[in-house]
Amino acid sequence: MTAALLFFWLFLLGGMTTPGCSAPSNTAPMEPSNDRPYALESPDAAFALPNRLDEISGLTVYDDTHLAALQDEDGKMYLIEMATGEVVRDVTFAKDGDYEGIERVGDRIWALRSDGSLYEIDEWEGDKGDSKRHKTDLSERYDTEGLAYDAAHHRLLIACKEYAGKNRAGQKTIYAFDLDEEELLEEPVFSIEVEALDAFLGDAGLNNAVRRLTRPVAEVGAFKPSALAIHPVTQQIYVISSVRKVLVVLESDGTLAAVWPLPPDRFAQPEGLAFLPNGDLFVSNEAAGGTATLLRFTYHPKDNF
Repeated sequence: MTAALLFFWLFLLGGMTTPGCSAPSNTAPMEPSNDRPYALESPDAAFALPNRLDEISGLTVYDDTHLAALQDEDGKMYLIEMATGEVVRDVTFAKDGDYEGIERVGDRIWALRSDGSLYEIDEWEGDKGDSKRHKTDLSERYDTEGLAYDAAHHRLLIACKEYAGKNRAGQKTIYAFDLDEEELLEEPVFSIEVEALDAFLGDAGLNNAVRRLTRPVAEVGAFKPSALAIHPVTQQIYVISSVRKVLVVLESDGTLAAVWPLPPDRFAQPEGLAFLPNGDLFVSNEAAGGTATLLRFTYHPKDNF
């Protein structure tokens, strides 16, 4: 690097935003919140998962003491003890495939494949369960990776990692599958403007000049939803991105409420998200060359969030 170029970079870095500065009010629907209800740097429990869950890709609460998870290379559901991280049982429900999301809704369990197909799992008490496939209008192009239950509207929410839909450049979209009609709604029910996420990271990232020079490495344009869940207390929608390593929070009407960077030493590749009824949060990480993990975070409600 020449002396002139080095001086140029030092000049730009000197213009980085200082800690505590908020984003301009005209770049996001709300001011960013730094008062997080979870200590994302310090999980209250962290469990190493066995090798067969190296590519753990979905998470849901199964009962009072167990989580259910998927591993994205096979059609199996794994039951994990919340208190120990131990896998106590697995249930085959379909042939091998790229399964990315799982959600329990009453006496039904749903699994999402990356091509938009939904599998309704039945009779899972033994080692082998039955499943019914529901096709949707989503396809491999969308790369569907997140699944959550929206109890207020009795529907499943499906987050798309890649293609957002026609005329939706610069967005990430969430579609809904109506559980009464058992069909996908034609238009997405939520859309996230990717550029708006930048403003919420203002004091945690680089200034605009440096972002333009380092695209796409240092900008939120790499935001690709890998999991989502609805908070049982606030009804906010939490969306996690394993690529950019951020946690995005939407209000129930879709308004952007917060964007929190995730510490990479704790979140190697976050692919699963689930809440307990009291608001405690579980996040699962793929191995990403190391060891797959299950993290638990205690909910600390904040009056101003």
